[in-house]
Amino acid sequence: MIRKKVIVLVCFVTTSLLLTGCWDHEELPEFGFVQAVAIDLAEDEENKIDLTTQFIKPSPKIGSAAGGGDKAFLNIETTGDSVFEAIRDIATHLGRKAQWSHTRIILISEELAKERNVGEILEFFYRDHEPRLLISIAIMEGKAKDYLEDKPFIENTISQQLKELEYSSYMYNGKTVDMNLLVFGRELKSETGIAKLPYYKFASTGEPIVSGISYLQDGKLKGNLSASKTESLLKLMNETESGIIEVPCEGSKTNLNESIEISHVETAIKPTLKKDNSVDVTVDMDMFGDIGELKCTNIDTTEKINKYNKKVAGVVKKAVESTLTKLQKEKVDLVGIGNEIYRTHPKRWKAIKAEWPEIYSEATFNVNVEMDIGNSGSDVGRAFFE
Repeated sequence: MIRKKVIVLVCFVTTSLLLTGCWDHEELPEFGFVQAVAIDLAEDEENKIDLTTQFIKPSPKIGSAAGGGDKAFLNIETTGDSVFEAIRDIATHLGRKAQWSHTRIILISEELAKERNVGEILEFFYRDHEPRLLISIAIMEGKAKDYLEDKPFIENTISQQLKELEYSSYMYNGKTVDMNLLVFGRELKSETGIAKLPYYKFASTGEPIVSGISYLQDGKLKGNLSASKTESLLKLMNETESGIIEVPCEGSKTNLNESIEISHVETAIKPTLKKDNSVDVTVDMDMFGDIGELKCTNIDTTEKINKYNKKVAGVVKKAVESTLTKLQKEKVDLVGIGNEIYRTHPKRWKAIKAEWPEIYSEATFNVNVEMDIGNSGSDVGRAFFE
């Protein structure tokens, strides 16, 4: 029995000696965990970057911070000739090394996006091993750092609230895009070089809101698309998750709108490159939805439902054509027609790529929309209080 105990003890000691320790380990107190970063042009120093980095506080009060206690986050502002230099200067202020694997969102000021190539500004986040490619990105009206000073409504940090705003607006009303580093980089490196980002601004009541999208060409901001036109763009791109269609009443109730909740959209886009390099584009859009509000329409028979489907389809068709007209006027192929032509006619694309903005602006679009209303929400096929 004693011999067995000695053998077990010897094995335990031997195993312990063979185990290697973490000779290059770093402890949690050495890090500051980044939640968000805002990138602006430095105000008083030409060609310098102003970086505002938001860190989560390792505090026991974090669970109740959003409810009125101390802030669950802090902001550190640094300046440098490059993003990486500004990042390394964080340690001078914080006393910890910035750790990027938990970053929620990157905010870029509208001014910076007009002056500098956004792809180059984001170089660190694509190259370093810590940031994840699923980090959200957005363009901000005014100074990006101002948004990190705002108080969150429900979330512990404003950075998490901004990320959720982007996702919710995309999922439930289709008024912006849900964009991350991976998809944005892929769009920047596409054949057309056109990419899109959510666009934020402060509402009249003071809180940040998502307001459509910003579009960039060759890395620089070219313009913005309103929330209503973003809805049409997402339908064209077959990326609509949900949303509302407002259908105007006719006759004596022209100041009223009825509403349809979109449950599904299927869009097929087929561009045809002709011999003279002109382009015809056929857009076939099948939409499915349910009645949200009825105020002036009676749909208690199959014939009336079919008629109403055509009316709703007409409203969508008009909105989609209006969005296409704006994009063609500004020569911005946000829909990705050029990328599709590159896939189907790679040799011919090389010959027309330089002239593509002009070719796209003169392309002919034929939009066909079909609507299928599946549920009225009630057995009553007319306005409930009529």
